[in-house]
Amino acid sequence: MSDSPTTVAKPNVEQSDQRVAHLIEQLKLRTVELEEANRELRFVSNYRSLFLARMSHELRTPLTSILGFTEILLEQERLTETQQRFCQKIQNSGMQLLTSLNQLVDLSRLEVGSSEIFLQEFSLPETLRQSCAAVARLAQRQEVTLECDQAPDISTIVGDQGRLRQILYTFLAWAISRSREGQVVRIYAEALPGPNLLIQISDEGEAVKDMLRVFDPEEMPHAGKTDLNELGIIIGKRLLDVISGIVTLQNLESGLRTSIQIPIGLPKT
Repeated sequence: MSDSPTTVAKPNVEQSDQRVAHLIEQLKLRTVELEEANRELRFVSNYRSLFLARMSHELRTPLTSILGFTEILLEQERLTETQQRFCQKIQNSGMQLLTSLNQLVDLSRLEVGSSEIFLQEFSLPETLRQSCAAVARLAQRQEVTLECDQAPDISTIVGDQGRLRQILYTFLAWAISRSREGQVVRIYAEALPGPNLLIQISDEGEAVKDMLRVFDPEEMPHAGKTDLNELGIIIGKRLLDVISGIVTLQNLESGLRTSIQIPIGLPKT
């Protein structure tokens, strides 16, 4: 019995070429659509950033006045206990609103890629002192002691002072929020080879169970339960990324140590 001949189907080269050409044409159309969509998103994002910056300025100006007059009232000795309590509530709410506005603007700037670095020569001891003074009211409300110190081998540095202040405020406020009455928050700065600036902020709060999730915005609490300090450290981490800094967390026997390392320049002698 002879084997029947096998028929081999020849590929239709012309149809294959047409199919490939059609796919390439579709891909080009999709690419054009995506480019147009990206342009619109960039426009909307830039417009939103500009709107938020202007809105924030319009709101911060009267809010700063409210906080200033509240501070004056709280310094008066003639206030009754009830009046003082009301003034403190106004101040606390105002500070919370001001923090929210600042974070909103910071996030907007980071989303649109605002990564300009402004280098200048400035005094590190003075910047540390100003940063501690900025969170002094928070520490006082929490009845937390704030200690600020630095190694004597460094005074003037070259870096982005504005961003450094933001970063220090953010992580100091977080350390204070983690602390209870009577506990201590310490900040210490020293120079490392490189040159690099090492800043360590230690608190006596509870240990962090999952450090990988601390800076992950996807792990933030649901809407309505967001801790402003948790949002703040996410912004602080992004600001560190902009200036090529790094942050690490370490659980201590009692508390947490946040280590921030930032590349700096030293003034010419």
